[in-house]
Amino acid sequence: MGLDIFFKVIGGLGIFLYGMHHMSGGMQKIAGAKIKSIIGLLTKNRVIACIVGVVVTAMVQSSSVSTVMTIGFVNASLMSLKQALGVILGANIGTTVTGWILVLKIGKYGLPMAGIAAIFYLFAKNEKVKTKVLTFMGLGMIFFGLQLMSEGFKPLRTMPFFIELFHSFDATSGFGGVIAAALVGALLTAIVQSSSATLGITIVLASQGMINSETAVALVLGENVGTTITAMLAALGARANAKRAAIAHTVINVIGVTWVVSIFPFYLKFLANFVDPVSNITKYIATAHTMFNVTNVLLFLPFIGYIAKVLEKMIVEKAEVVKKLTHLDERMLETPDVVVEQTKLEINKMGTEIISSFSDLKKTFIDNLPVDSKEFQNVLDLEDRMDLVQDEIASINSKVLTLDLEAPIIKKARKNIAISDQYESVTDYLKRIAFIHKRLFDNDQKLSKKNLEELEKIHTMTVDFFDYVDTSYKDENYKILGEATKRSANISNLYKEIRRNHLDRMAETTKSPVLVTGYMDILNHYKRLSDHSLTVVEILNI
Repeated sequence: MGLDIFFKVIGGLGIFLYGMHHMSGGMQKIAGAKIKSIIGLLTKNRVIACIVGVVVTAMVQSSSVSTVMTIGFVNASLMSLKQALGVILGANIGTTVTGWILVLKIGKYGLPMAGIAAIFYLFAKNEKVKTKVLTFMGLGMIFFGLQLMSEGFKPLRTMPFFIELFHSFDATSGFGGVIAAALVGALLTAIVQSSSATLGITIVLASQGMINSETAVALVLGENVGTTITAMLAALGARANAKRAAIAHTVINVIGVTWVVSIFPFYLKFLANFVDPVSNITKYIATAHTMFNVTNVLLFLPFIGYIAKVLEKMIVEKAEVVKKLTHLDERMLETPDVVVEQTKLEINKMGTEIISSFSDLKKTFIDNLPVDSKEFQNVLDLEDRMDLVQDEIASINSKVLTLDLEAPIIKKARKNIAISDQYESVTDYLKRIAFIHKRLFDNDQKLSKKNLEELEKIHTMTVDFFDYVDTSYKDENYKILGEATKRSANISNLYKEIRRNHLDRMAETTKSPVLVTGYMDILNHYKRLSDHSLTVVEILNI
């Protein structure tokens, strides 16, 4: 009998957790494209930030995902501390949706739900359909897992050892019992890192009569503290603002639980006005969970600004922290769609800076600027900076490729890596041209008026071509292969013409080898710049 109980409980818990994983993962895939636009609604308005937190958490069915994602946004400077606190408070409300899903008494239908979904999943060809079916299968597994746990716990009600064990944290035994139950809830949630799992276990224990309604409410209170461990772990190694957000999440929940525990008997009477624990214990627990979080949010929301200021004074950014050059953070991998979309914005910024660098480069050789000029240094600095930017883009998008995602997201991540590499290569050639100018300048060699006219012409065509490609990428107008090929051919023809004219002039007059080879190298580099622009278009059309 003991093994039968163990197998049902552990098997039910495993199926429940696996179902939560699939339902949450499926919801993230379905809602992923919308999350970025929802987060875009964020303003300094704390109420809107809170609503965003509620909606995002309800969509992905996991407060852990939304809080870790928020920590990542704060760490990447995409979100202010005030906004993050609003989102985190909203996430506390959003996570209560899971409790109301568990209120549905469809445990016996869980297995057929999972079975039917599994059959459809095997025969489905469309990725979006498979994702939706997998999400539905996860929901079925949640209910089936709950039913198995319920059946497994049933015999324990009459066993003296377990009766004594559960009495050791009975909330009806006084103030100490309430605190003990809350601590047990916090510890269990911290271990499994899923408040949904411990909430499910609490509901099963209460529905089987193994714990009373008072103890169930105390356990739920503790679960709200235990769930903050995920955000704290996510903030390890993060910048000060991310740590502030994680600490705020913990402090707000701890203070919330503390004040409710201090008036626990009155809180129970308040809950009884909404739901009778005897007639519907599951609904009672879900109400307790929701009521606590809604009340706590209403209490703390007006003080977000003050909380942020206190945390900023308490936790100071260390001087040795290296600032990232992009708004990308590994914690954002909780929502891969957001990573992919944010990467595109980072590449857009690369393009804008490259256009500016083209302008600086033109000034260096047209005006024959010295190597200590601002324009010359700008070209060199950009190449160094773009090396780091490209590394950050490649690093996080490579991790996206390792995730189990739909083909379109994987395709976008691959393109992000390839295009950022091409853009970085463009800055390499701009730097090489700048160094050739330096070599000519150091050797007191000046390009002739004719050379400058030719360079200006190929420069203009090259930068116009890059600008055309970059603008098309920003506007997501990828059907430009024909026009891009034509522009590339025009630059190639001009390159051949200039090279031929230059060699003809060299045959007529004697020029410095440094000047002759330097000019030819510059022309070759402009040709390579054109090639990289065309390659970007080819990548977009794959």
